[in-house]
Order: sequence, then C-alpha cells, then structure tokens
Amino acid sequence: MLKLLPLTLCCAGLLPLAALAASYDCTRASTAAEIAVCDNPGLNRMDEDLAVEYRSLLDRLPPRQATRLREDQRSWLVARDSCGADVRCLRARYQERMARLNEY
Repeated sequence: MLKLLPLTLCCAGLLPLAALAASYDCTRASTAAEIAVCDNPGLNRMDEDLAVEYRSLLDRLPPRQATRLREDQRSWLVARDSCGADVRCLRARYQERMARLNEY
C-alpha cells in the first residue's frame, strides 16, 4: 500500500495539467464542443495550434484588421459550437479555420 502512495501522488499532481491542455481551461468547458475538444487529444492539439496562430496574427496585424479577425473568430466559435460533440464536424471546423487564418 505504501509503495503505491508516491505513484498515486504523482498521478494526482498531473491532473491539473491535463485540465489545461486546450487553449482554455477544460475544467470550465461548458459547451458540448468545448467538452469534446478537451476529451479528444487530436482536437485538443488542433485547438492549441489554432490558438497560437490566432494570437500571433493579432500581434502582427494593424488595428483595423485585428478587429476584423476578432469578429471572424467570434463567428467561427458559433460555427464550431454548432457541431456539438460531433468530432468529425469539429475537426472540419478547425481545419477550415486554420486555412482561413493562413490567408491573413
């Protein structure tokens, strides 16, 4: 029993890291899409990559274009959330959004 204690403590210490893997706090995921992204490693990675690209663009764009990018992102989030927990739909939305961001 005591031999398992260090392993248990180590694993318990990793739980907060898993909860923060997406670009948002997965412990606060409220929509079916957010929960699905947190539960799927591939979608989770896509979310992280998209967030990095989005933030990078915001930093580089002039104010007017950055404002348009923020508006586009809000619209995209509505489209993403309309997928619910459908992984195929979510994957397609992420691929489309990344392609769109690469056009800036």
